[in-house]
Amino acid sequence: MSSLPRLALLCLAFVLAASASERDVAEWVMRLGGRVIVEGNRVPLRDVSELPQDELQIRGLDFTNTTLDPGDLEKISLLTGIRELYLPGPSWNPGSGSRLDANDQLRFLSGLTNLKRLYFSLHFLANVNVQDKGFAHLAGLTQLEELRCSQCRIAADGLAPFTNLRALDLNYATIGDEGIKSLKGMKELRRLLLRDTLITDQGLRSLSGLVKLEELDLYGVNITDVGLESLRPLTGMKKLNLLGANITDEGVEVLAGMKHLRELNLYRSRITNAGLAKLAGLKDLVALDVRYSRVTQNGVEALQASLPDCKVDFVGTAVARVRKPGAGRPSGGDPRAIAAWVKALGGSAEFSGSVLSSISLASTGVSDAQLAYAGSIRTLKKLDLTATETGDLGLSALKNLVGLKELILSHTTVSDAGLEQIAGLRQLQTLRLGGTLVRGSGLRHLKGLTALTELDLTSAPVIDEGLQHIAGMRSLERLLLSYSDVSDEGLAHLSGLPRLSVLELNGTDAGDEGLRHIANIQSLRDLALNSCRFTNKGLTALSGLAGLERLELSRTRTGNEGIVVLARLQNLESLNLDYTAVGDKALEMLRTLPKLRELTLDTAEVTDAGVASLKSMPSLKVLNLYHTLVTEKGMAELKAALPDCAIVFDRESALPSRRGKS
Repeated sequence: MSSLPRLALLCLAFVLAASASERDVAEWVMRLGGRVIVEGNRVPLRDVSELPQDELQIRGLDFTNTTLDPGDLEKISLLTGIRELYLPGPSWNPGSGSRLDANDQLRFLSGLTNLKRLYFSLHFLANVNVQDKGFAHLAGLTQLEELRCSQCRIAADGLAPFTNLRALDLNYATIGDEGIKSLKGMKELRRLLLRDTLITDQGLRSLSGLVKLEELDLYGVNITDVGLESLRPLTGMKKLNLLGANITDEGVEVLAGMKHLRELNLYRSRITNAGLAKLAGLKDLVALDVRYSRVTQNGVEALQASLPDCKVDFVGTAVARVRKPGAGRPSGGDPRAIAAWVKALGGSAEFSGSVLSSISLASTGVSDAQLAYAGSIRTLKKLDLTATETGDLGLSALKNLVGLKELILSHTTVSDAGLEQIAGLRQLQTLRLGGTLVRGSGLRHLKGLTALTELDLTSAPVIDEGLQHIAGMRSLERLLLSYSDVSDEGLAHLSGLPRLSVLELNGTDAGDEGLRHIANIQSLRDLALNSCRFTNKGLTALSGLAGLERLELSRTRTGNEGIVVLARLQNLESLNLDYTAVGDKALEMLRTLPKLRELTLDTAEVTDAGVASLKSMPSLKVLNLYHTLVTEKGMAELKAALPDCAIVFDRESALPSRRGKS
């Protein structure tokens, strides 16, 4: 027999053996509960009876939900024609506390160089124990186009060889900024899923060169506007998920450049109507999620007017707004027409003679765009926009109200970015920003408001750094910072305000050091420190505030020791000691305050033993003894001694169940 026929027979034998081998593999996979994809049939087969009777070529194996032993991957190591492989993630760490490390078993896949798709299924635990060292065995699989390794433990450059990937799923993986660098060479990548990974702004720099990306999922990733800037070159993006990202209106400028965006998720971001307006140019946008962001109904409606085919998910107020006749726009530009429009919206307008001087749109549905009508009345002295959907975008309409003396923006979505718009209102005397989004950086724009005497930032998230801008507002007489985020460090900036007479710090983190800073404000007449964390020792710093007339110390750690200091404040007229540890001994010291007119002692440790001291305070006009231990006998004595004093008292309020004490 010649060598040529012999060679042909050997080749035929090899083909028949390979075919038989692939059939054996297929049957083994099916017995495990897996599925097989064969050449010429895209439908995965589950049962042996479904296998073709003639020559068999496996193109895909699905082990999902099977109990595959990673060592058994050796059985498929010769299937060089396979294109798709789906592996069960739990097989790499089958139970909590398992010490199994099967990364080396991935070496059996190193010869599958035609593989296009490799998936590891999700795990019931937090992670799939597939690491960089496991991917090192797969470095030769450079034809991979799709890789799913959700929950994998990627830390370094394990993914770097896969430069032909079109889709990469790393959702819930432990990959961080270092590991993400291995993606830089994946220039063909279209789809990248990084949900709940450890990537930060710095890591996003590694994605800036992936200009073919069309889908990017950053759900739950800790990124800000700084990181978003790295995505500016990705102008082909069609689907972007930024749920929970710390994105503001500034970052939206990057998104506005992604002209092909179709789906955008900004759920729980910090964007406002101003940022939303920047998306109006995204004509391909069909789905937008802005739930629990800072946008309002008016902002959403304005966007939908520009993008009528876009479905916007939004959570607003539950109360439906009624559009009254004439509420859309004024019938003219004269003051009477503007006043009529204000009333149609549910607001009010006041004239001083023929001059429209005051407009209140509080709690109305006025939009940012509609504020232009109010902003056209240059004679306005007062404008109230409390609890409206006004945001930074709307403030630009108020620039020309140069005669405005009082502006109320409480409980709106105004933020630091918007304050620049009112920097030119030089006659402003009162500015209320309570319950807004102002943190403090924007307060620098208000330094030129030299007529400003009252600034209300109650319940705004103002931080210590913001108070350094207030330090330059030397005309301030009233500063309200209750329930803000200021602390002792920030209070140091207030000591140089020469005219400050009212300072409210209720519910802040003011401690002993903060009180020492406050003690430098000699002009103070009214000080509210309810629910602060200072001690009796800290109170000693206030002894030098000789001009103090009103002091609130409710729900603090003030006790008898601290009252020794307060007894020196001879001008004190009102003192709130509700829910403190003050007792009868303290009252002996307070009797020396000649001007004290109002004393509240709700739930204080006062008994009949303190009645004698209270009787010797003839200046008292209001006395609160609710929830104290004073008896009816003591109350009778007080009424007789202080006939002109209104006393709050209820004997049953002293019961332990009423006082909240056992």
